[in-house]
Amino acid sequence: MPPISDMTVKAAEGELPVDFRRKVDQDKDLKKCIWCEAGRTNNKKKNHPLIDCPTAYPAFNDRTPLSREIFYAGREDAAVAYIHHKQRLEYPRADNATTFSAGLPRSQMATYTVPVPTTPAPVAPVAPSAPSHNPITPVPSPQPTASSTTQGVPPGVPSPSVDQVSSGFLNLSIVPTAGSTPTTVAQTQSIAFTQNPVPSAITTVNLQDTPAINFNEVARSRAAPAATVSQDGTLVNVDSGLAEKLTTLNGTTKYPLRTSLRERPKGDTVITNYFQMTVNTKATFYEYRIIGIPSSESRAGKKRYMETAIQNVPFLSQNTNSFATDNVNTIISWKNLHEHATSVQIVPNNPVTGIGGEWRLVNIDDRNTTAHLNFHYSRQIDIAGLRSYANTMNTDPTTYDPTPAENALNIIMSKCITNNNTLNLNNHKFYVRNAFRDLMTPGEHAIAPLRALRGYSYRVHPAMGNILLNVSPANSAFWRPLLVSQVLFNGRGPFGGGREDVKRALKNVRIYVVYDRDSKDKKCKHPSCNDPNCRANDRADMVSMDVQHARLKTIRGFGTACNNQTFPWEHKDAQGNAIAGHIVNRTIEQYQFIQYGRTLQHPELPPVNVGTTLKPTWFAPEDLRIVPDQIYAKIIPDLVATDFHRGACRPPAEIRSRIEQEGLRHIPVNAANNTLLGCPQIKVTPIMLQIPSVRLPYPSILYGNSATTVAAGETGRWNLQNFTFLQRNADNLSWKLIRGPGVNDGSATLLTANFNSQLRQTGVTLNAQNQGAPLVLYNSTERHLENTIRNYLVHMKEQKLLVPDIFVLLMRNKDQKLYSSFKYLTDKVFVLQSICMTVSSMRGGNITQYMANVAMKANLKMAGINHSAPGIETWLNKTLVLGADCTHPGSGALKGSPSVAAVVGSLDANGGRFRGKLKLQPGKQEIIDGLENFLLDHFTAWYTYHGDKFPENVLYYRDGVSISQYDDIIDTELAGIEKAFENLVKAQGGEDVQKLKITAVIVNKRHNTRFFPRKKGDEMSNGNCKPGLLVDSAITSPYYTDFYLQSHNGIKGTARSAHYTVIRNDMVMTTTELEDLTHKLNHTYVRATLGVSYAAPAYYADRLCERARCYLREWYNPDSDKRQAHHDQLVSTERMVEQNRNNTNANMPARTRGHKKTDAEIQAEKDDVEDVDDRMHAWLKPEYEARWDAQPDAVVLNPEARKKGFEQTMYWM
Repeated sequence: MPPISDMTVKAAEGELPVDFRRKVDQDKDLKKCIWCEAGRTNNKKKNHPLIDCPTAYPAFNDRTPLSREIFYAGREDAAVAYIHHKQRLEYPRADNATTFSAGLPRSQMATYTVPVPTTPAPVAPVAPSAPSHNPITPVPSPQPTASSTTQGVPPGVPSPSVDQVSSGFLNLSIVPTAGSTPTTVAQTQSIAFTQNPVPSAITTVNLQDTPAINFNEVARSRAAPAATVSQDGTLVNVDSGLAEKLTTLNGTTKYPLRTSLRERPKGDTVITNYFQMTVNTKATFYEYRIIGIPSSESRAGKKRYMETAIQNVPFLSQNTNSFATDNVNTIISWKNLHEHATSVQIVPNNPVTGIGGEWRLVNIDDRNTTAHLNFHYSRQIDIAGLRSYANTMNTDPTTYDPTPAENALNIIMSKCITNNNTLNLNNHKFYVRNAFRDLMTPGEHAIAPLRALRGYSYRVHPAMGNILLNVSPANSAFWRPLLVSQVLFNGRGPFGGGREDVKRALKNVRIYVVYDRDSKDKKCKHPSCNDPNCRANDRADMVSMDVQHARLKTIRGFGTACNNQTFPWEHKDAQGNAIAGHIVNRTIEQYQFIQYGRTLQHPELPPVNVGTTLKPTWFAPEDLRIVPDQIYAKIIPDLVATDFHRGACRPPAEIRSRIEQEGLRHIPVNAANNTLLGCPQIKVTPIMLQIPSVRLPYPSILYGNSATTVAAGETGRWNLQNFTFLQRNADNLSWKLIRGPGVNDGSATLLTANFNSQLRQTGVTLNAQNQGAPLVLYNSTERHLENTIRNYLVHMKEQKLLVPDIFVLLMRNKDQKLYSSFKYLTDKVFVLQSICMTVSSMRGGNITQYMANVAMKANLKMAGINHSAPGIETWLNKTLVLGADCTHPGSGALKGSPSVAAVVGSLDANGGRFRGKLKLQPGKQEIIDGLENFLLDHFTAWYTYHGDKFPENVLYYRDGVSISQYDDIIDTELAGIEKAFENLVKAQGGEDVQKLKITAVIVNKRHNTRFFPRKKGDEMSNGNCKPGLLVDSAITSPYYTDFYLQSHNGIKGTARSAHYTVIRNDMVMTTTELEDLTHKLNHTYVRATLGVSYAAPAYYADRLCERARCYLREWYNPDSDKRQAHHDQLVSTERMVEQNRNNTNANMPARTRGHKKTDAEIQAEKDDVEDVDDRMHAWLKPEYEARWDAQPDAVVLNPEARKKGFEQTMYWM
């Protein structure tokens, strides 16, 4: 294996393109390696992320597109050095070895030692470089105490020479020449850095405990701020010469550049929830890393290390007002901290840039382990570069990565927001502690164990011409700090009605042991113990069980009852090992009384397991309290969801008031000059921005064979009255009614008369007729429904009668389980078109409008086209429009459940008819692979529909992906589309077919940008902006093509525009053309007489995903029996995997109680979790695949032909 280059990080960065570094930084933790093919396998056992990759120089056939490009460019040494540095930062070791340098997988690194060559090569001396700064008077360091040591490096590690440290990588495969006298790091520093302050002793301290948890209730504040008259906003002007600036960059950037800004009427502006941020041009910001914090620690554990280091290192503790930290490993300072470092410098600063230096910091003891922390000077934050980027002054944006500066400013903002009334869960969101409301159930108005907290998200963005701060409401549900016993008693209603539902809600919740376990009575209570010197709770060499972090546990499961659940109570020696022959089974109730003299108040409740399946650790639920400030990480229960959304879904004026009067007030600024109190170098103007906007007109809507147009009214809606659909496909239509349980004859008669009438009036058919008396369901089970339909089809087959075109299920009220069964049976088993209606929806005076909307569904199922918009055909005549989305199993799904990918493809040039395709994917996988085969069906259908013509273009709307996944979309999905087209050309024998042109647009609905009308004439009656709002400047990218478009009328709450980002534009559409086409497509949505909130093709894919969830409901929303069977299998699997691990470790020394787990043990636990996941997926897969791949029932005539015709329709709409 070639050695790792001794190139410095800065030198490596200088040789590598920004795109490569960004790709590594963003995707280094992905499960599949982006560097070597060996790490990209679908086998979870074999794949690995780049951060764990052992193949620094992959062979030619093992290279990925990323590494192949780097090797081809001859930059592999720089790339390897850069990745090696990332691995070193992620998994710091005293010897600086990484999986790259060792050539070993991560699991073997715990026992790896750097080999020493038998014949070391001589190293030429290097003259010391002058320091890049003037020496200053160091902060006095504390005198060494009895727990201090004066070593500069951890014991047993060879001391590096100047040559070694000059590379910045400490390549320990190089050793001093034979016969030379090794020097310590301190000696080396005295030679090479004589002007530095004298190194001080390295203090060793104990890792500080978790701060004491405050269970006192916070006094609730007043209600949320009411809507008030707000200021007009800070007007932002946009550079009109932007397009000219960007013309020189065309073809050189990663994503398509913005070609123009839309002409807008003078004075058209809108208010948005962005605030102008100004950074002092004279200020310098520094980024430092704390190296050596164990990577296996949780985020809370890393925070403890950071706080311990900061509090025990004088130059940090005395400058806390001058820096911010992410509480993981990064410090952002507006003061030069490295000049104050008084400990041994083990890596010198780069003589040119002055960065890259590293100092010994502090040793932190945690039980039996010691972490040797270093202080690393990573970089100066390029704020000037961020300004230039925002002002479109970079001649090539690929040479500047704004991410480090954005992250630094976000970390600083977190520091500025932190106070006693805020709860900061991450660097982008905070909650107001006293702005809570306990959630109530409907009807009984019982208080749930959950409460809603008002919060706010915040992010710094470089936008068009400015650095901006976005602040947006972010409401979440949190657990109330109740005893677990209280939740078990009172949580049945909110969580679904049964105790099992409550248990599922409590799983993985963090809890706190409320009683003291270090008994004052030292008399032994162990069973069968005759040792007069035994003291059951004497842990002189162990951590007390009553310290804060030892009281924190996680609920893993539940037992039977505290007075019934037994466990083997073992007598253990001083090291915590069980002594043979001293084991007695006791219940949890008995143990508490014997060991602590405590009598449980509720012994009938199930005990809580905080251990593993094989080795449970039991507590009584009355002794555990839910840790406060803990977010409810599952889907909000239905019975409190209405109450939660009532507080979160508010009109625009109220949302704006919350941001300005509550959110901003928790970002303290100096009232005189708007500088942040926590960082005076930054100024935030506390007034929302007023930015340019355009209102696109409502497009005309085509009906009645293109002979009629109708325009939407001011509400964005139009009426179907007196209009017929654009295209019908059935002169005669028959349908069969199925009456659900509890539906009476009157409701069936009402439906029949109105449905038949609307089918004729809207032009679905000339003749509509229901076939015979309704089928009646006496219960809502799937088996009963299946038998009812099958018996009817058998009768029709025997009588040689035609099967009705559509089956209609009339339910009394919404019933998702019955609905899902009906759609599965009609789609998969019997291949029938189907529609569901409810009696409750037919009540009132709107039955005509309701039936007209249902008629729209019927026309789609008969392969008709409802409506279109003029001008769409100009693009769609030669273009296949695709929409794609994925859906994933939720928190209530069974472990091992799959994800589903949906892709829809257009047929006609009117945008009114699409086909849909579904495929299963591994659980939680967002990127759709295998499109080259999956999409061939869409390409073939388009080719046939258009008279054997090949599409020239593909317009691809992709929903549901984040910025970090854009490159994966390009590399995997767009490449798959290209290959699918090539397969079509090959299959059809095409010659001289021009290359397919792809324009790909990412559609994002889940963003934090909001718009508020500036004046009364711009708003709807509910306070939202009128439909057609378009924003393509001021808050958008300074370079790339993106825009916000609100085509819909937001009925409830504050309307959210869709954000569109173009990542490829082979069709060379101008921004204006794409905006107009998207707006028109949004008004062709086939099931509504209004514009919809985001691109219709992506919306169709979303609806198709919902249909797939119906097929998989048994695994996504299992009933109690299914869930219990899965639980039993999961427990059995966990026991098997744990037993296998114990057998593997049988000859290894037992880990003594109170000793910290090693990295190898933690990795083994992670491997076991993955093993359990794999086994559960393998166990579950045959079940859900059998349902997914169900073949048509034997009663279906000509099943293949019927299925083919079925798939030509929009059956899922």
